[in-house]
Amino acid sequence: MSLPLTFVTITPKTKHTATVIFAHGLGDNGLEFSNNKEMRMIASQLPHIKWVFPNAPERSITAWKEDPRRQRSARGWLDVLREPLVYSSEHDDIEEYDEGIMQSVKHLDAFIQSEINSGISQGRIVLGGFGQGGAISLITGLGWWLEVGRCHMSGWLAPHARKIQKGERKLSNRLSMHASTIPVFWGHGVQNESVTWGLSWESAKFIGDELDVRYGQYTKVGDPGVSFMSYGIAHWMAESEMEDLRFFLKKVLPLEG
Repeated sequence: MSLPLTFVTITPKTKHTATVIFAHGLGDNGLEFSNNKEMRMIASQLPHIKWVFPNAPERSITAWKEDPRRQRSARGWLDVLREPLVYSSEHDDIEEYDEGIMQSVKHLDAFIQSEINSGISQGRIVLGGFGQGGAISLITGLGWWLEVGRCHMSGWLAPHARKIQKGERKLSNRLSMHASTIPVFWGHGVQNESVTWGLSWESAKFIGDELDVRYGQYTKVGDPGVSFMSYGIAHWMAESEMEDLRFFLKKVLPLEG
């Protein structure tokens, strides 16, 4: 199966029986995340898992256009209208914003389907990401009709999924029958100024209240629903967060045999 984006992999050291598809954050790329020391450590401790890091396409970033210190375009899964991120009704009338999100969802859908076509069971795939990679994987994972687990770091629920048009929730049309029972690891730094802790928690609360998905700061990691974990960091990944991620993956994608 031909995939729509370039990608980097960490090859499993033993028999391949599970896959993690992980989407990078804005301005990053798959290679940088695949070379992350903590990621490599987790991969070495879970040798049956194949890691796939897709590269987001280059796109114009609206929030960066007036900042001479930043590039006008970068690898990203969706546009950013302003920083720090907030949910605003201004997103509702921007058709290109919606189209960009759904194009990225289709890209990640293709990676999931490719793993299934290669023989990996639907219940042995976890979709995750960091920053806006977490945001896009959240929408993709909630809508995937199979039992695909999810992990998100410093992510949020993008406006496309939250807005209500003509009394109909867009995400509800796409919501998987498994959405309320799939385990989700969601980590976020309380000092994060790029994607605030409040926005992330509000997103998790929306999923719980509006879409009937179990959530909470005390939901046991690896249990059905959203386990929302807070860390004393800014917009990056803490060592303790990575250890919690390893525990989550070990529980939901255990070594078989």
